[in-house]
Amino acid sequence: MDIVAAPVVTLEQARVLDALAKAGSLKAAAKALAKGHSAVLYTLRTLEEALELRLLDRSGYRLKFTPAGERVLEGMRQLLEAERRLQVAVHEVKSGWEPRLSIVVDGVCPTSRLFEVVAGLARSGAATRIEVITEFLSGVEAAFEAREADLMISVLPASSGLVTATVLPTFRAYLVAHKRHPLSAQKRLTLEELASNVLLTVRGSDPRLSLSTSGIEPQSRVVLNDFAAKKTALLAGVGFGWMPEHLIQAELARGDCKKLSLAAGATHEFAPRLYRRRGRKLGRAGQAVFAALTE
Repeated sequence: MDIVAAPVVTLEQARVLDALAKAGSLKAAAKALAKGHSAVLYTLRTLEEALELRLLDRSGYRLKFTPAGERVLEGMRQLLEAERRLQVAVHEVKSGWEPRLSIVVDGVCPTSRLFEVVAGLARSGAATRIEVITEFLSGVEAAFEAREADLMISVLPASSGLVTATVLPTFRAYLVAHKRHPLSAQKRLTLEELASNVLLTVRGSDPRLSLSTSGIEPQSRVVLNDFAAKKTALLAGVGFGWMPEHLIQAELARGDCKKLSLAAGATHEFAPRLYRRRGRKLGRAGQAVFAALTE
């Protein structure tokens, strides 16, 4: 199979062809480009020669684009748009905005402050594309590495030595059940009593959390994908489980859910950390997120 080399065209040729289409005449195109009439004619002629196509119909009083010329004009405008996007990207990089900021967050953590600063960046016209990825427990660091993310918020200690950690405010989680669940009416439960009921978990737990229910964790019969699904299951009376305070406080205040009383402890305090990569400088968006979360 023969490979035919693509003809070489220039941005200058693209600008002249675009200007001619917009202005409607050679004289007007030359004026718009601040060029001489002969220079515009020469550029068009060399373009037709390079492409071996007749782009303009010169038979009438006014120049018209041939069908081939219309197709080439479309391609040339795509070339000019690519140039414009490149200029914007270069300007953004020079101004300190990183092209992308990727943040991986453990879904158990509060995210209101994170999204406040993301919303502020969006309103200010920040040029950075911000990705927020939610994972859970060991999946957080796995996603952080797989995506080569910039920041990570995790309740588990990072296994990599190539990151630095900043401690974030602690938050609590409670062992809860729906108000009509049989466990809600009992006082000072034991792990044996809990084990006879359905424990709801999100993708399984992790022994590093040291939850008081870790002993019955392997018996969990309902494993959910995220805390939204877990909350729905709790409110439906499917079972009991741990819920972070910020996600269940409204239901606790209304009495829809009840905190359980467990001899081994029904309150757990999480100590999340914000991780960033050693040696990787954050751009303006990353710096704003880091400062807002650690101030």
